[in-house]
Amino acid sequence: MGVTVNMLSYSGNFLVLLAILSHCNLCHGAPERSPKKGVVIPSWPKHHCYDWNALYTVSWWYNYHPVPDVEYYNKWWCTYLSGAVPQGDDRAACFPSDPTEVEFIPMVYGIPGLGHHANTSFLDVPVEYNTILGFNEPDRPEQANIDPEEAAVAWIEFQEKYPGKELVSPATAGANTEWFDSFMEACEVLGCRIDYLATHYYTGGTAEKTMKILKDYSDRYGGRKIWFTEFAMAREHDEHKIVQLINDLIPQLEHSDFIYRYSWFLSRYYENYDDSGWFWIDPINSLIEQNSTHATKVGNAYNVPWHLEEYKPTRLYAYE
Repeated sequence: MGVTVNMLSYSGNFLVLLAILSHCNLCHGAPERSPKKGVVIPSWPKHHCYDWNALYTVSWWYNYHPVPDVEYYNKWWCTYLSGAVPQGDDRAACFPSDPTEVEFIPMVYGIPGLGHHANTSFLDVPVEYNTILGFNEPDRPEQANIDPEEAAVAWIEFQEKYPGKELVSPATAGANTEWFDSFMEACEVLGCRIDYLATHYYTGGTAEKTMKILKDYSDRYGGRKIWFTEFAMAREHDEHKIVQLINDLIPQLEHSDFIYRYSWFLSRYYENYDDSGWFWIDPINSLIEQNSTHATKVGNAYNVPWHLEEYKPTRLYAYE
């Protein structure tokens, strides 16, 4: 009887050990990180210590600021689940455990005196960063809110301030060609340097439509590669449909050469939202659960290493 109990105990422990090892392979599989896959981490509350443990295939992130720790802007942006704010060395829990594996990309949000952050005093981009994201949705009044011609003049100042850096263009909302056409026309006269394009898109509905819109955007502006820096599934309550979109769209982004990088918006939404208007995003799009540091079903789908060859689609929609 004692031998039987020991064998059963051994068998049970072995199964538990297998489950733990399988989980650890996923959680710590550094080789599985995608060079393209990023995430928007909010500079407002709802980012928690150790959130990064849930995002194990992401290799870069941004927060609309020039520096990773935005305590200077909002001391509550990163908290423990209890609501307490980490202090001193404990603030390391707000960030990836290895910054060389998960790169922070700074942003110059806009022009002082204009837009959503008209009165915000942003820090300069530290010298150690080699790539800088440009103005955030300058075509939207509630965002950077900059006229195209004024943005082009500001871009010249931007590139002179940060020589030798890779510059990612202003990110338009909805792949807005009207605003960006005017910006590029002014830039051609002034001599702007733009190394990559950035844009946002939420309402494609299907992977095929989204990819074709992004490819047209790239082709329209000299074939520059795209940083697709905001996307999710707007105007949708059904979690299953959001997961389906990820399962179809992310492999397309990974295996299409004109996409340089992409980032889901965002890690965790506020629970309260208004779906009565023309544009809204259900918090079910969150990658991380509201009251834990575990991935949601959407987050688990995003975490799949879609960049691996085994996930390459038989059809690449953008090239058809």
